[in-house]
Amino acid sequence: MEPSLAVAPPPLPGWPPRRRTMAGAPTIALALEGQLRLDDQPALHRAVDLARQRGARLLVLACRPPSRRLRGPHQRRLEAQALAALHARLAAQGVPLLHHPQSTTAAALAELHPLVQPEAVLHAEESRLFATWPVAAERFPLVFSPFRRGLERDPEPPLPPPDLAGLGNAWDELPRSWLAPPVAPGAGSDDRSAFPFPGDEPTALARLDHYLFGSGGLRDYKATRNGLVGTEFSAKFSPFLGVGSLSVRRIWQEVLRYQELHGADEGSVWMQQELLWREFFLWSEQKHGDAFHAPGGLQQRPPDWVEDRERFVRWTRGDAGHPLIDAQLNELLTTGYLSNRGRQWVASHFVNELRLPWIWGARFFEWALIDAHPALNTGNWAYLAGVGSDPRSFGGSPRRFDLERQVGLYDPDQTHRRLWSRPASLPS
Repeated sequence: MEPSLAVAPPPLPGWPPRRRTMAGAPTIALALEGQLRLDDQPALHRAVDLARQRGARLLVLACRPPSRRLRGPHQRRLEAQALAALHARLAAQGVPLLHHPQSTTAAALAELHPLVQPEAVLHAEESRLFATWPVAAERFPLVFSPFRRGLERDPEPPLPPPDLAGLGNAWDELPRSWLAPPVAPGAGSDDRSAFPFPGDEPTALARLDHYLFGSGGLRDYKATRNGLVGTEFSAKFSPFLGVGSLSVRRIWQEVLRYQELHGADEGSVWMQQELLWREFFLWSEQKHGDAFHAPGGLQQRPPDWVEDRERFVRWTRGDAGHPLIDAQLNELLTTGYLSNRGRQWVASHFVNELRLPWIWGARFFEWALIDAHPALNTGNWAYLAGVGSDPRSFGGSPRRFDLERQVGLYDPDQTHRRLWSRPASLPS
C-alpha cells in the first residue's frame, strides 16, 4: 500500500496552524508504525523527498502502532534490539529517532506540539508484496489455490535505503528522555533455541543473504522445512518480518535473484508459495474484517468446544498431557519460537483432543510467539480448527494429526522431545 501523507494541519484535534519549529527549520516527520528498518521503506523515501523539496529536517517517531494487539516478552526483546540498531544508524546521520512506546503517533505529536510542529507527517505501512489488491476484492477467494492462480499483478520491487545526508539538524528542543536509545537485551540465554538471532535489520539482511546465497538452505527448503531442531532447517525470516526489520518484498526480490543464478528449483518455488500464503492471509483479513477473527471463522460454524479454563491454564504452562505437545510448548514458552510442524501439532491437539476454543489458543500464540502477527496467526489457527481457509474442512471436519505417526516421521529418535523435556522458564 502507498504510505499515507498528512500535510499540515495534521488531523489532530486542536492542532494549530502550520509554523516552523523553535529551532527555525521546517520539519518532516516519519512515523515508523512498527516498521523498524531503512530498507524498502516507501514512506521514508517520500519523507526524504519532501524534506529535500522544502529544505526541511527529518524526524523519525517510534510509537505504539494503533493496530497492535498482543506482544509477549520474546517479540518485545526483538523489537528493542531492532529499535536500538535503527537508533544508532539514524543518529550517525544526525536524524533523531524519538521512542515513545506508550503512545500512538497522534498522541505523541500532540504532546510534542509546543516544541515541534511538523509540516507533514508520513506513516509507514506494513510490508506486503502488493501495494493494491492482488486479486480484486470482489473476487477475493476463500481458499489459497485460486488466490495463487488468479494473481492479477506481480509483486512490487523493493526500494533501497534512501540517502539521509544533510537531513539532520540541531534538535535542542526535543525531550531528552525520548531521544535515549532503547535498551536492547541480548539474543536470549537458552542455547537450545532455533532462533538465537537478535532482531535488528543488519542481522535480518545477513540472515537473508546467508540462507539464500551462503548455504544450501533455500535449495533444500521444501525438504527440510518441517524440521524441529536447529537454525538451518527453515529460513527463520518470520520473526524479522514480525518486528518490521525485514521487508517481504526484499525477500521476494532476493529469491528472484537466486533463481536467475541457479534456476527456479523446488526450494525457491516453495519459498515463494509460503510468501504468497502470508499475503493471502493479510488480504483475507482486510477483505473479511471482524469475521476473519470470529469464533465461527469465514465458514460461520457454530462453536463445538468445551470452555475448560483449568485445562487451558495448564496448557499455557506446558502441561497439555501429551509428551510431544508438552515439548513443543516448553520450546514456545522458553524461546518464543516453534517450528511450522510443531505449530500444526499443537493447534490440532488443542482443537481435536483437548477440545478447547481455538480462539483461546490463537490468542495465547499471538502473545507467546516471537513472530506473532494477528492476521497470520488467526488465519493458521482457523485453518487447523476447520473454520477458515482449509478447503477440506468446508462441509467436513478439521484436520487431525496422528501424533504417534508424526513422531515417527519427523522425530523418530525423539531428539526434539528430549531436548525440550525440561520445563520452560518463561521470561517476564
